[in-house]
Amino acid sequence: MKNERGFTYPVSLCMLVFFSLLLLITVEQNMAEKRFYKDTEVILVQEYYLLSAVKRAEGLLKENNLSQTGTFLYTKGTVAYQTRVLPEGLAEITFTVKLFTKEQWVGVGHFDTVQKKLVKWMEKS
Repeated sequence: MKNERGFTYPVSLCMLVFFSLLLLITVEQNMAEKRFYKDTEVILVQEYYLLSAVKRAEGLLKENNLSQTGTFLYTKGTVAYQTRVLPEGLAEITFTVKLFTKEQWVGVGHFDTVQKKLVKWMEKS
């Protein structure tokens, strides 16, 4: 013990700092991964709601039951739409997805009124 000359304290302090840093890095990585999964879930829900709204609007357009404005209700949010008639036999429908977590996205679809199907799709950021 008398020959150590202060060797144990610096080594144990270095090991404590090393394991503390390792723990902090692991916790930070876990938190970043949770944020990534949450963001991915929100994006997938938004894309699904837009796709569902486009298919419902396309079905209503085929039956000539699509109104100028309306709303589709879903479990985690709503999709509002507005229809505008364009020349060349096109109808422009603007879809606005509003989730209950306050996120909002806008997508615009151009529908051919003669063929009764979606011709062009754009998402606005």
